[in-house]
Amino acid sequence: MNKKKQNLLIIFISFFFTIFQFNAQDKNSDLQDIKIHLLSGDTVNYKLLEIKEDHLAGYQKKNKKDIWKFKIYPNEDVLYYSTPRLNKNWVYVPDSSIGNLLSKEHMEQYVMGKRKAKHTHQPIKHFILGIISGISIGVFDSYQGGVFNKANSGLVIAVPVISTLIIRTKNLKEEELKEQSSLENEYKKGFYSVKKTKNYIGSSSGSVLGVVIAVITNNILGS
Repeated sequence: MNKKKQNLLIIFISFFFTIFQFNAQDKNSDLQDIKIHLLSGDTVNYKLLEIKEDHLAGYQKKNKKDIWKFKIYPNEDVLYYSTPRLNKNWVYVPDSSIGNLLSKEHMEQYVMGKRKAKHTHQPIKHFILGIISGISIGVFDSYQGGVFNKANSGLVIAVPVISTLIIRTKNLKEEELKEQSSLENEYKKGFYSVKKTKNYIGSSSGSVLGVVIAVITNNILGS
């Protein structure tokens, strides 16, 4: 195939793809707008195409651009979806045989707690403690009759793991949970589950930064 034919083929494919995108956008405008509330605590604006026995199918907006991408959400990831006319259409079904032990109301509170922690909790304390931990381990690893007297060993690779073992998130106290209603307890548990994860990420990332500072300092002073 010569160059002229190749250029014509590229132009044709580009034109076909553009027409396809426009048609997809037009079809999306006729679909029902819903908001999906996921068990992860996230909410998604969605154009519902169809409801299957085990999933929802439709289009999700890609970032902030006016481009909609086909996306399937399994029922096991969805709490419920809402429409302008219907407040809640439950997808989550309590069923101990598949691990859904909580009632709809209790699971909703658990998810609301997760959502609150996702949007509000900042693991600044754990990040700073991680930096201190990383620097301390890096300095200790370079000690030989004085700090920064030898090259760092493979110990620095394990710093994130060591730091997360040292820097813990306090567990929820059973006494506090007993004093509140069961719905409030589930909210607290949901908040705590995300808080613990974010603290773990904060301390491990902080420790990586700390040990990098220690290793660079050791290389500069050691040389």
